[in-house]
Amino acid sequence: VAALRCSKSRRSLSRFAVMFQQQADHGELARRRALPMRALLDRLGSGKQALPWSDYLPAALLPPELHHGAGRTLMTLGLDLRTASCLDNLVIGGRVWSLSQEAPGCRQVQSALDAAGSDEIREALAGELRGHVVQAAKCPHANHVLQKCITVLRPGALQFVVDELLLGSVSQVARHKYGCRIIQRLVEFCPALQVHRLVERLVPEVGMLSRHPYGNYVVQNLFQHGTDDQRRRMVGGLAKEVRFLGSESCGCAVVTAALMYAPDADRQTLAKSLLREPGLLVFMACTRHGHTAVLQVLQLLDGDERKEANSRLQSEAGALSVSRYGRIIVDQLDASEAQLLSLASRGGA
Repeated sequence: VAALRCSKSRRSLSRFAVMFQQQADHGELARRRALPMRALLDRLGSGKQALPWSDYLPAALLPPELHHGAGRTLMTLGLDLRTASCLDNLVIGGRVWSLSQEAPGCRQVQSALDAAGSDEIREALAGELRGHVVQAAKCPHANHVLQKCITVLRPGALQFVVDELLLGSVSQVARHKYGCRIIQRLVEFCPALQVHRLVERLVPEVGMLSRHPYGNYVVQNLFQHGTDDQRRRMVGGLAKEVRFLGSESCGCAVVTAALMYAPDADRQTLAKSLLREPGLLVFMACTRHGHTAVLQVLQLLDGDERKEANSRLQSEAGALSVSRYGRIIVDQLDASEAQLLSLASRGGA
């Protein structure tokens, strides 16, 4: 029994020793990976002769006497190293896509894009996302890297992003939780001509996208940044489904954006379409996004149509007053009526 116990004890100690050694090896490996360039710089600093791999080091870190030998690799195109502590975070060449798919890595890549001292560096980093654009757009981490690329790169360097999105379903990306952000950033930061084909894929589907929990943000963005022709055609699509859009939260948000950013004639057309639907204005007046649309309608309509809209809302003032948003409409109606009475009294005087 004693011998058996002793044997078990030795095996336990042996396993513990192996585990300890593995942890030590892992820690040493992590340490080496964390300080790759520092070790190289120490090695380089031990002599005055350039070594074969020194061309791959940032020129700013090389001793002055070795600057003439610096190459034009990713690391020698002029990285803006703001502090020595961020050095390791910037050594990401060849690993951009793999890093972008993880939370810490995606932040590291974004920092590198911010810290890069030239367009060439940023484009070299972004270029590693080629072939992965759609996947990156739908990734909870990589979508942030792709958005960063869109905001810091020259529009011409983003053409590969547009082209890869066009290879698949643009509407599907627009309806994705993360993909919708990529479409919005492209529309915001790229010239209208560059994203024209992308937007044209979405305009015919404006009704469906407007009712989608993520797609509606893309449509709102298109109303804000699209061309007048695109806005006009989108209003035409909304007018056909205004009853359904006005009864949904997402749809109301899109209708509000259309009433704010579409060309004046189209804004009035949409306002009249809302007025023609019985009870719709009253219902929208009680909702978060809908009441904003109703305020826009009251500003856009005039003459008999304005009176008709006021009358319908006034007739339901009691019900509207119960709603947080409805009270805003009632207050607006009261303010408008008081203003009319004031103007009338001045005219009579």
